[in-house]
Amino acid sequence: MCASRSKIGLVGVGDWGRHILRDLRALGVDVEAVANSAASVERARSGGASRIVASAKELSEDCDGYVVASPTTVHLDAVEALLSRGKPIFVEKPLSNDIARIRQLPPAAAGLVFTMHKWRYHPGILELARIAATEEFGPVIGLRTFRMGWENHHKDMNAIWTLLPHDMSIALHIFGEVPSVENAHPDPTVVGDDGMIVHARTSTGIPVVSEVSAGKPNKHRSVILACRDAACELDDSSYDRIVIRRRNTLQTDEFEQRSVPADMPLREEVAAFLSHVEGGPAPFTGLDKETLVVAAIQRAIDLAFG
Repeated sequence: MCASRSKIGLVGVGDWGRHILRDLRALGVDVEAVANSAASVERARSGGASRIVASAKELSEDCDGYVVASPTTVHLDAVEALLSRGKPIFVEKPLSNDIARIRQLPPAAAGLVFTMHKWRYHPGILELARIAATEEFGPVIGLRTFRMGWENHHKDMNAIWTLLPHDMSIALHIFGEVPSVENAHPDPTVVGDDGMIVHARTSTGIPVVSEVSAGKPNKHRSVILACRDAACELDDSSYDRIVIRRRNTLQTDEFEQRSVPADMPLREEVAAFLSHVEGGPAPFTGLDKETLVVAAIQRAIDLAFG
């Protein structure tokens, strides 16, 4: 990949967009940035953006592709402004919290719009997917995910839209499909709609249970792949390893720790997008799959709070 010949337009240089800018620049890309607030303009300038503009429409038309990292509720504003240019667009997850508006995107979006689900590029999730596919520990019997912390720091949407896309994309990567949501319940530890427990199932009947919440005083992230002969866990205490505990063992300390690379998944997904811009394969999550992810989250919200 000759990233030094690429020019990317970046929409949004906030708390997350600045990391995307960092990785784009580290990969040798010329970056034009959309930034509005004084803080965002300073992040764009100090991060090495070659040009700073106030709106997506002002980005150069000769950009090779675009990355959208603005607040979720305005993602589609940028997508709609850029689609007619016929260049790939990589949008931070979720693509939108408005499933009806996603479904109204023109047909051209199907081959141009992709969503940034960083966990699909994480070595630990890739290893769990390999374990599931090869049945190393027997058939998969379930997937359980926890994504909880304190308060919601996104002002434009509730914590469910911030957290649950991660776990839906993890299920998608492990099983090759977005599981069907069967029921969902509000999290009793939060006031309002900043958490819930979701029960879903794959087309082959494997249960998937996800718990997301902004009501847990201590941060906790965990993905547990349950197989017939062992349970395998990737959690936020050590993202560079998977803990494997085989079933039918009596000793409490009988477990394995399988090391995985400590690569940053954001860098990997940005590199995958740049490869696509230069003619390589598409990023993992296209518009068809992302539509299913957003629809599943909306169904869960409707069941829990509707």
